[in-house]
Amino acid sequence: MIRKLRRKFIAIALASMALVLLVIVGGINIANYVSVTAQEDARADLVVLANGRLSELDWGRADDPDATRGPGGPNDRRGFDSGAARKNLGEETPFDTRYFIVWIDDDDADDGIDVDDADDDLDDDDETAGEVRATAADLSRISSIDEASALALGEQAWRTGLERGFLEEYRFLRCEIDGDDAIVFVDASRGLSSFASFALASAVASIIGLFAVAAILVPVSAIVVRPLEESQERQRRFVTDASHELKTPLAIISSSADVIEIEHGGSEWVDSIRHQVGRLSDLTSKLVILTKAEEGTATMQVGDFNLTALVEEVVREFEPVAVASGKKLVARVPPATTARGDKVLVDQAISLLLDNALKHSNEGGEVRLEAEVRRGHARISVWNTVENIDAGDHSELFDRFYRADEARSSSGGHGIGLAVVSAIAEAHNGSVSARSADGASLEIVVNL
Repeated sequence: MIRKLRRKFIAIALASMALVLLVIVGGINIANYVSVTAQEDARADLVVLANGRLSELDWGRADDPDATRGPGGPNDRRGFDSGAARKNLGEETPFDTRYFIVWIDDDDADDGIDVDDADDDLDDDDETAGEVRATAADLSRISSIDEASALALGEQAWRTGLERGFLEEYRFLRCEIDGDDAIVFVDASRGLSSFASFALASAVASIIGLFAVAAILVPVSAIVVRPLEESQERQRRFVTDASHELKTPLAIISSSADVIEIEHGGSEWVDSIRHQVGRLSDLTSKLVILTKAEEGTATMQVGDFNLTALVEEVVREFEPVAVASGKKLVARVPPATTARGDKVLVDQAISLLLDNALKHSNEGGEVRLEAEVRRGHARISVWNTVENIDAGDHSELFDRFYRADEARSSSGGHGIGLAVVSAIAEAHNGSVSARSADGASLEIVVNL
């Protein structure tokens, strides 16, 4: 249990760290991407502002209000502040910006088409209606792309219907230049490369940071859980010692009851003494088993054993109990099935499951035991009819000293049997579950 607690502590701490890094690094990368996009959009706007002749754009002086508007001066209809652009992009922007322009002929945009004439020629024009054609390209400010590729990119960008976007390593802007439809493509490879490099570096740094935190958490977690481990160890030692110490007085009480019966004959008082001694002996035995199971592999004797023979042996021991209580006990297990684990603990688990099912099944009910091995792991299932149970999961049955209804409980149990089964399963790195499918039965499954 301590090891599981340490693993949970480390997992939660690492998950929290990963979430914080995801938010911080993700936020920085998103801001970086937005910045790169805004910068490339500003370059594209400059190209449009200069009517495709960016090198001819007069930046003007930042302190001259009449010169800080584009080519049209302070009343330019675009309202583009070239002084602000110069400050944000740099005075060298017109000279280091690589771009090209593609002019588009979009048939859908043609005006003055008569509807009746269009209907008459519908069949002839079916194949060409709505065709988008790139008619020309200005590649004077770029050398990394040829005309055919530029025209193809222009048509592809126009068909997206977007005003702005990315295609390959270019940022495009759909616009009008000199009254004609056009698309400006700005080479954004440097910005995108910088963004990708930063994103990769931040991801690698985050992963290295997580490994570093994990390396720190492993020894720290041992220190954190050490007080709990020591407390649990003292508790286990107390339970073991108390169980062994109780055996002697219980044996004396049992022997005294035998002497009283021999000298004075049997009576209900003697039977009561023996019954209570049996309950206490059973409780101490279960506590010892629980302690051993919780200690895990340190005290377990793991090996291969014949699961079929073990189940058949346990079932034979409980058949008289089932017959005496008027209940039906059925066992199903494949022949010659071999499992791996601590045979003694598995024996105890099966016995406790059958004992619980026979005690809590309804009068004249049925108990079914099934055991098999799947992918090297044993699966033991005990199903029994029962009254007054809610349909659904019943994991609370594995809590120590749990009693479903103290007022109606007359089975003489202590509410610790299934807790022992759960501890045995955990000692084998397995799991347990309890579920009622119909409210009239209960199935407990143990995976070892």
